[in-house]
Amino acid sequence: MSYFCIHGLGLAGSTVAWQLWQRGIPFSIIDHGQGGSSRVAAGLIQPITGKNATLTWEYDVFFKEAENFYRGIEITLAQNFWHPLESIRLVPPHAEKKLLPKLLATSHAPYVIGEIDSPWTGMRAIAIRGSARLDVAAFVNATREFFAEKGYLIPPFSPQENDTTPILCEGAEGLMLHHPQVWPHRCAKGEILTVHAPSWQQTRLISGGAWLVPIGNDCYKIGATYEWHEVDEVITAEGFAWLTRAAQNLGGADFTILDHQAGIRPIVRKSMPIIGKIPQSNHIVFNGLGSKGSLYAPGCAKQLIDFLIHDSPIQPELDAAKYFSV
Repeated sequence: MSYFCIHGLGLAGSTVAWQLWQRGIPFSIIDHGQGGSSRVAAGLIQPITGKNATLTWEYDVFFKEAENFYRGIEITLAQNFWHPLESIRLVPPHAEKKLLPKLLATSHAPYVIGEIDSPWTGMRAIAIRGSARLDVAAFVNATREFFAEKGYLIPPFSPQENDTTPILCEGAEGLMLHHPQVWPHRCAKGEILTVHAPSWQQTRLISGGAWLVPIGNDCYKIGATYEWHEVDEVITAEGFAWLTRAAQNLGGADFTILDHQAGIRPIVRKSMPIIGKIPQSNHIVFNGLGSKGSLYAPGCAKQLIDFLIHDSPIQPELDAAKYFSV
C-alpha cells in the first residue's frame, strides 16, 4: 500500500518521485500527462539573472545538488538531460552605468570571467561561468514513462488514492484553481520559439532582454515573454513578433522556425518555491518553481522528503507552514 500519492508529474512531481523511489518508499502518482510549463520550459540555470543582474539565491548549494541528481537519473535511464554551459550577458548602452559595476563587482566575481569582444552591435558582453541547461521536457517525459512501466500511475479517485497522504505538485493549475486553498500567486504566461539556424554556430547561452540557448543539432530556443493578464497556454501573434525580433537581435536573421509554444510559470511571492505541510490540513505541497525550477527542484524535493520521513527542518525561505501562517 502506498504511503504517498504525488499529484502532478511535472518537474516538481518528477523530482519527488525519484526521491521516494531511490529511498524505497511506497508511493503512487496521479498525472494527466499533458500541458504544464515543464513540457515547454527551456530549463535555464544561471548564477546571475534578471534585468538587475541579481545573484541567484543559494546558487552553489542547489547547483551541486541539481547536477548530482540529474546525472544520477541519466545513469538510471541511459539518457542525457543535463548540459553545462558558458553564458554571455549582454549590456545595452542605457544600462551600462547600472549593470557593468554590478557584474564586475566582488560579489559576482566567482561567476564572472570578464568582458569579451562583442559581435552584438552596440552591446557590451560579459562572459559568465557556471550555467547549465536541463532538457526539462525530455526529463519529465522519460520519468513518466519509467514510473508508468513500473505501475506507479493510478487513475484519479481510485480507492488506492484514499489510503495515501497527497503531495500536491500541481504547478500553475493548482495555484490558479486555489487548490488546496487560496494562493496569492503571480503566475505568468511565457512564449518560446524553437528555431533551426546552422549559420549561428553558437555554443553559449546568450541573455540580455531575451535569451538564446543552443539545444543541439544547430537548433536553439528563444525566449521568453512575460504576460500576467492573458494567462493561458495559447500562443499569440504579439508573442511571435517579440520572439522573432529577439532571435534576430541575439542570433541573426538567418533561421527557420520549428515550433512556437506557450506555458504558464507557477510563481508565488518572490519567485521562490514552497514546500512542506499546509497548517491544519493533511496536504503536502511543492509548488512555485517559477523560472528557476530546474535549479531548485532536486534540492527542494530532497528537503521535502527528509521532512516527511525524518522530520528534518525545511529552510525557512521555502517552508509552506511559514508561508501559509502569514
